[in-house]
Amino acid sequence: MKMLITSSLKPWLFAMCLALGCVIPSGAEIGVAVQKVQIADGIYQFITAPDGYVPNGNSVVIVNENDVLVFDTFTRPSTARTVLAEIRKITDKPVGYIVNSHWHPDHWSGNEVYVQAFPNLEIIATEETRQFMLNIANAWPPLFTEELRNDQADLDKEVSTGKNSEGTPVTAEQRRKDEDHMRLEREFTAEALKVKRTYPTLTYSDGLTLYHGGREFRFMSMVGDARGTTVLYLPKEKILITGDLLSYPIPYFTPPLGQHAKSLRTLGQFDVDVIIPGHGPAWRDKNFLNLEAELLETIVSQVRQAVQKGMVTVEEVQKAVNVEPLRLKFTHDDNDLNGKFRRYVGRMVENAYREARDGKRLEY
Repeated sequence: MKMLITSSLKPWLFAMCLALGCVIPSGAEIGVAVQKVQIADGIYQFITAPDGYVPNGNSVVIVNENDVLVFDTFTRPSTARTVLAEIRKITDKPVGYIVNSHWHPDHWSGNEVYVQAFPNLEIIATEETRQFMLNIANAWPPLFTEELRNDQADLDKEVSTGKNSEGTPVTAEQRRKDEDHMRLEREFTAEALKVKRTYPTLTYSDGLTLYHGGREFRFMSMVGDARGTTVLYLPKEKILITGDLLSYPIPYFTPPLGQHAKSLRTLGQFDVDVIIPGHGPAWRDKNFLNLEAELLETIVSQVRQAVQKGMVTVEEVQKAVNVEPLRLKFTHDDNDLNGKFRRYVGRMVENAYREARDGKRLEY
């Protein structure tokens, strides 16, 4: 797998990127660091360091003949302002379009920054995404506030007892990491409570083709980490921008796993030179896309076999599903990623279990 860029990833990944000749730009001096790499003529990927909500994330800037299109606008308005400042270094053209891949807050919380600077721009998303935004966004302030309160209480207990929630002694290094995460979470929550939610102005249902500024933009609604996810394909440039339909290093997921897997296989049929996921580095091949599809399909298949044999509960099925042969391909045996992979697989199994049983969770 050939990486184009990296974010604040593990040391083994950083070293591998250097070996492959990756570009590692310096981050911002204040706020959350943002790195930039030129993907193609007039096309740039920006990747954020951990921001208190996600460990990394992508925003893609496409410079056209007379304006600029921005795909996803990050978790924090302050990070969007950093990207906008970089855009102004690249070009004096205005931002004419924003695209929000889906409704999760790390993909559209920076909309307000661009609208303040360019009031006449259009914000593109699926109609389904817009409705999810309207239905969910106003619930975030109390949810984020409560999560911050709970996480701070957990950290306070960890500091006072010297042990984590599982009763294991906490090392000085782990405590430092946990305290750094809390600092980021506090900063994120403070910004999130002040976000002026700015919604899509131009929506579509299944697909939309825009011939604009010397480029052809093909927008497609697909099932990824959210229903109604917008995927953008640039056929002339052979670039595919996936939102969280594809994410690295461990797949994100929400809707039925089988539908997500089918979407990945559909993407695998596109003629592409570069794939930019919602999280993680850009790729010049389809290896990681195929690996993610294989993981989801394997889980769906094993879950179906388990329930058809008569297993009743989610817990029984979780014990029967084994995707350990794929783990190293995602985690490279990194301890933190190993734990995350196994946790996510457990949740994926429950997702596939519900899909196999029409949303039902059976109990004895």
